[in-house]
Amino acid sequence: MNLLHEISVAYGYQLASDLKTKAQEREQPDPEPAKTEATSQQAEQKSELEGTHKLTKEEKERLSGREAQEKNEDKYADLPDHIRRMLERLEEMKEELDELKQEVAQLNAKIDHNNEAEKAVYEQKNQYFIQLQNQYFDMIKSVREAMKEAGVTDMSVLLKAIA
Repeated sequence: MNLLHEISVAYGYQLASDLKTKAQEREQPDPEPAKTEATSQQAEQKSELEGTHKLTKEEKERLSGREAQEKNEDKYADLPDHIRRMLERLEEMKEELDELKQEVAQLNAKIDHNNEAEKAVYEQKNQYFIQLQNQYFDMIKSVREAMKEAGVTDMSVLLKAIA
């Protein structure tokens, strides 16, 4: 028991003396050790972040989506405003159709055809999908006619909007 006590006292004394020397080192106004500590901390941080990449301004812009928005705006820049709005609405309808198609497919997979309530919900969604699809095709015809009337001969813009 005495031995353990002596070891713990010696260890405590060693810790206390280490703390005192570290405190004295910090109090001394020696700029070189501070620089070495800072560089060692930076080296540790670099090793932790090793393999990471800082984004450039161009990469940040690309990730923010601004570039995509500008491209969307630019792809219809040479078209009249009413055709541009029609093409944008056509794209929105296409997205809505894709989402609705997935919903209808999921409902069809889950539906119990003996349950009238589930069957009614499925029929309602399916009818809405069919109506939206008809509106979509009518919109394509309207855009094509409006482009002809406006003298636009490049129909690739319409194909890009529906593709």
